Amino acid sequence: MRTKNYWMALGLFLFVFGTVLAQEKNVSGTVTDQEGLPLPGVSIIVVGTSVGTQTDFDGNYSIMASTGSTLRFSYIGQKTVERKVGASSVINVSMEEDAQALEEVVVTALGIKRKPRELSYSVASVDNSALTKTRAVNTVTALAGKVSGMQINTISNGVNPSTRIVLRGNRSLLGNNQALIVIDGFPADRNALDRLNSDDIKEISILKGGNASALYGSDAANGVVIITTKSGTGKASITFTSTAQLDNISFLPELQDEFGVGGFPDGTIRPLENVAWGPRFDGSLVDASEQYEDGRVWKVPYSPIPGNHKSFFQTGSLIRNGFEFSGGSEKSSFLFSIDHSNIEGTVPQDKFNRTNARAKGMYDFGNLQVSSNISFYRSHSNTVGVGGHQARPLYWYLLNTPLHIPINQMKNWRTGEFTRNEVSYYAFYENPWFIIDTQRNKSNDSEMIFISDANYKFTDWLSALVRVGYTKYTYDLKEYHGGLSYSFELPVTYSRIDEFSPSTRDYIYNSSRFNSDFIVTANKNLSDLLNVKANLGHNIRMTDYKVIDITGNNLIIPGFYNVSTRTGELQGSETSQNYRKVGVYGDITLSIGDFLFLNGQGRNDWSSSLSKENRSFFYPGGGISFVPTDAFKGLKGTLQYLKASFSISKTGNDPGPYSNSTTFSAPAGFPFGSTAGLTLSGTDRDPNLKPEFTKSMEAGIEFGIFKDDRLSGSFSVYQTNTTDQIVPIDISTTSGASRLYTNLGELQNQGIEVDLKGTILKSEDFSWNLGINYSLIKSEVVSLTEGVDEVVVGGPYSDNIAYGAVVVAQKGQPYPLIKTTDYERDDLGRVIVGEDGDPIPSSDLIVQGKTTPDYIVGLNSTINFKGFSLYAVADYRTGHVFYNNLVDALEFTGLTKHSATSGRQPFVFPNSVYSDGNDGYIENTNRLTSGGGNAFWSTYNDTKSNYVTDATVLKLREVSLSYAFENKLANKLGFQDLNFGIYGRNLYMWRPADNVYTDPEFNYNSGNAVGFGTQNQTAPVRQFGMTLTAKF
Repeated sequence: MRTKNYWMALGLFLFVFGTVLAQEKNVSGTVTDQEGLPLPGVSIIVVGTSVGTQTDFDGNYSIMASTGSTLRFSYIGQKTVERKVGASSVINVSMEEDAQALEEVVVTALGIKRKPRELSYSVASVDNSALTKTRAVNTVTALAGKVSGMQINTISNGVNPSTRIVLRGNRSLLGNNQALIVIDGFPADRNALDRLNSDDIKEISILKGGNASALYGSDAANGVVIITTKSGTGKASITFTSTAQLDNISFLPELQDEFGVGGFPDGTIRPLENVAWGPRFDGSLVDASEQYEDGRVWKVPYSPIPGNHKSFFQTGSLIRNGFEFSGGSEKSSFLFSIDHSNIEGTVPQDKFNRTNARAKGMYDFGNLQVSSNISFYRSHSNTVGVGGHQARPLYWYLLNTPLHIPINQMKNWRTGEFTRNEVSYYAFYENPWFIIDTQRNKSNDSEMIFISDANYKFTDWLSALVRVGYTKYTYDLKEYHGGLSYSFELPVTYSRIDEFSPSTRDYIYNSSRFNSDFIVTANKNLSDLLNVKANLGHNIRMTDYKVIDITGNNLIIPGFYNVSTRTGELQGSETSQNYRKVGVYGDITLSIGDFLFLNGQGRNDWSSSLSKENRSFFYPGGGISFVPTDAFKGLKGTLQYLKASFSISKTGNDPGPYSNSTTFSAPAGFPFGSTAGLTLSGTDRDPNLKPEFTKSMEAGIEFGIFKDDRLSGSFSVYQTNTTDQIVPIDISTTSGASRLYTNLGELQNQGIEVDLKGTILKSEDFSWNLGINYSLIKSEVVSLTEGVDEVVVGGPYSDNIAYGAVVVAQKGQPYPLIKTTDYERDDLGRVIVGEDGDPIPSSDLIVQGKTTPDYIVGLNSTINFKGFSLYAVADYRTGHVFYNNLVDALEFTGLTKHSATSGRQPFVFPNSVYSDGNDGYIENTNRLTSGGGNAFWSTYNDTKSNYVTDATVLKLREVSLSYAFENKLANKLGFQDLNFGIYGRNLYMWRPADNVYTDPEFNYNSGNAVGFGTQNQTAPVRQFGMTLTAKF
């Protein structure tokens, strides 16, 4: 009997199981909007499982589901739809607009998600697609032109460019002005976004104003860039992305090609000279080398070689491959990604490779939700360094190679027939190929970021979050400089650089950062009309770093770069720093009828970088937001949405560690044998140093016009005033110091921001979306301390004032300004010349202009047709100037175009006048300069205003054309999704006629003295690539 029952039960089980299996089938259909147009990207999941898919460009989908299961259709801006699977295998869905859902939530301070209507300040968002269309390895460069109020400068343009992000202008005269970078709630260092894998990013939120960022503390005084990384969703899937890219030099400085090598003062040809002050090119054969020991001499035609300098560069390349494995359900999610980039630069032998890896997971236990996120970054760089007997950058040596010398024939400098020497063919600078081979910087840097949080929900309106983050960053640099020794003797009639020994330097930087937040959140409806949202939190932040820097000179083993093989004293230093800050903060928002929002917030910090008396500082803020289109329903029509807002806030910015402490350093020449020594810093510190405080006010309007917000935008005006600026001032040396680091002065910024986006054309298969952003920024140094009208900000030289070009902050003027040596001028700005026809130099440095733009305009365009998408980004900057040190260098070599315009003969100096003997001036039409050769242009070179140019620039930054294969075709090929695209970056750059030399966006470092370009940046590049993304 038992056996019979067993077989009956088994048969019944198999029947039921087989019936269930038979009921699982392929369900397909089309999803449309309320107008019947297909909706691409609609998320479809089988409720209660991790099975999911998305609609293709035509709104079609296909998914495996069992009879009786439920399909959930969700899409931003549309009401969620659920449909039960029945007998039919076709389920078509028409979705309806959800006015509330149309307001996408944005990530604000501390990772708090809010609807834009609730905010009393401006927040900009950039999604993943806008960051990855042109596959920028450095994510920061992909933000340019896409956000109003954001200025991005490129510090170096090599294989691993660094960047500078400033929001709404500079707030501090000498302190940090860069935005805080926050990754998944963890405040990282300001270079972290440079290192982040763009494919890992879900979206970026930019908080520009003080009220938006105050909860992050003093680190956020300059605004915040919040990065939210991706999480796994839906059915487990694998995504593979592969990119190949080529880089080419877009342009080189325009040079004169009439005159060749020659010396001064007579201007006759001197074959072994590097400067071009000789006679005109005539095609005759001239010496291009020293006489070798067997009597041979390298001879070349005395004619400019077209493209000679450009031929020195190579075509750069990028190979980038990324892998992502992710998935999720309503209860849990996971994601693992790895991305590797291998880059070869346009400078020969320059290489850079980087690897990013990330693992992220979340599990919802019900009342408790836990997530963790760990990422790794590792890179290796091998680039040419500053070197040679004058420690010059490569670009200097390249531009000092005359136009008639075939530069690539000097590549084999060790054994070449006519280039067998290290100093090229001439007597004053090394061969660029020698610099490439023997002056190298090899670096490795790595970073680990770990973030974990736990959110416990006590009730449906009360929860608590604990978030802990830690990062460890290491950078080590091996810098080496090959020595110079000659392979043969020269006749005494020739001169050459003195031989020098090799050297090496080891630089190691280690830093760590810890951050923890404990936040209690309440979100409660007090009535049908009233809702209150409140956050109360505690924060601890600790940072530290240590630097060891060691140099060994006179190495005894050629090609073996180790400080142990030095002779003489080892040169070295060690620096360490620790910093801690504790803060408490609160934020409360009262909602009335979901159309009026009142917000208040405050934070108090205790900083270890300030004295006990000033260590604690508080800064409050508040704002109001009103949505009249919801308050007064009759307003809705053509105008679908309108919001008005106002906010006011105060944020503190404490100084760096030890800013109020006396410091010592090892003076030159010490240690001397066994005798060590320290010297007191020449800058004294004010023990009563206080934080800088920024008061911000912002008013704005946001609107949406026509159905589906066919045209939407925002308009903001703001003002920031930063007081108690921390700067050094000159003091009497009787105190033992020459400067005092103290609080003084006030800097004001005022601005307007406009963001517009709209759908210009739309049909079933075609759409054209256009976005425009505009920024106007005006600044003024309102005050400095009594008796001080100007503070030096900096520049690229050890003594910028003596050099003749310096960035300053000047009372009553915009910030920052550049001052240079100049000529005496009349009231109309015309140059005054003397009786000899030469310009009369001014005895003072003269302000030439502001080095940050007044206006920035960005344009974004996306045209979609069926599966094709054409995307473009351009921007325009104007209202500022740029000091071009590169032209300064070319003047020395005699290669500037203007130095040849008069045929090297005396000429009437342009736009010049001379005295009429009384108080007037006569336009100069007949007084010729004292000469037109090297003597005149060397004097001209001393007047640095000649190299200040209009920094206006228009750039076509990005263009991409991609094709998303239809789901049916992709599925036939074995993929869920398949996308292929081609792209270009930096395809076009327009500059004013007086800048024919370089990109005015370049800057010599990431500090506040912007507006200096140097030879450390090589030529700008344009990039072309293609990318394939396949999802399995």
